Amino acid sequence: MYRQEVSLMTKAPLRKAAVKRIGRNADVAKADLISSARREFADKGFALAGIEAIAEPTGLNKKMIYHYFGSKEGLYVAVLEEAYIGIREMEESLGLDQLAPLDAIQKLVEATWDYYVANPDFLALVNQENLLRATYLKKSGVMKTWTSTLLNRVQSVLDRGVADGTIRAGIDPMQLNHSIAALGFYYLNNRFTNAELYSFDHMAAEALATRRAFNVDFIMTYVMAGPDKPKLER
Repeated sequence: MYRQEVSLMTKAPLRKAAVKRIGRNADVAKADLISSARREFADKGFALAGIEAIAEPTGLNKKMIYHYFGSKEGLYVAVLEEAYIGIREMEESLGLDQLAPLDAIQKLVEATWDYYVANPDFLALVNQENLLRATYLKKSGVMKTWTSTLLNRVQSVLDRGVADGTIRAGIDPMQLNHSIAALGFYYLNNRFTNAELYSFDHMAAEALATRRAFNVDFIMTYVMAGPDKPKLER
């Protein structure tokens, strides 16, 4: 009788635990596939990336890619979303609204550069998707919201800076974000060709530190208010 009661009492909790385990394992499997696919797509591009090459490092059958993502294209879109959301989450974690305006801009410049250096696969994915004219990014339903949130956050920093007299008026947050990104993106994405053209190791520790400082100085000089800086007209 005791065993039967124990069985009846524990059956429901065990079922719930099993469901949680299955759900958690599915999440882990999807994350593993996305991580492996990110490396494969960044290295070979969408067209040349292989489903088998993506599945093999995870220990999962390639059929699981179709089970979780529907297709190679669906997996690629998931990789793009994960890549872009990753940098947006990094930007959100900076707490820009809690910093003085100029400190916030400097923090954003430094963090963007640091993220690019630490995540070369992100740069490769962005570059390849541009070559594809954003064909697959257009199929994402989440990225525009994340980008809009970033621009609103930057606009808030600029507004506070104009109000306290530290930042010049009229700066477009989208153009500012483009400039911050471009200073890092061009340098790092062209590191191989420029190393050959300039006979210079662009990825040496000292070179990276110098470029980081240059980016900060370049952007801060642009945004800081001053008597010789007229209001920008958009």
